[in-house]
Amino acid sequence: MSDSASNVVNLLPTAHDSATAIGGVALFAGVFLVFMGFNEYSAGSSKAIDSGVRKIGLGTVAILVGAGIAATSKALSPKKDEPAS
Repeated sequence: MSDSASNVVNLLPTAHDSATAIGGVALFAGVFLVFMGFNEYSAGSSKAIDSGVRKIGLGTVAILVGAGIAATSKALSPKKDEPAS
């Protein structure tokens, strides 16, 4: 007879996969905001410059948060050689 435990299919992502996905989305959003901010900053008018600076700042924060989430999830994930505790 076959072992039913070896035929288990995981339908939901693991916590590591979810954290990595959230970190990736935050990184993408941050890079997008930085590029949009530089585009508005180079437009020239004072209102566009202020909006561009805000987007650059928000994008920088999003990049740092996304990188932190991705690095933390990678550091806390069990290695392939180590058994999960």
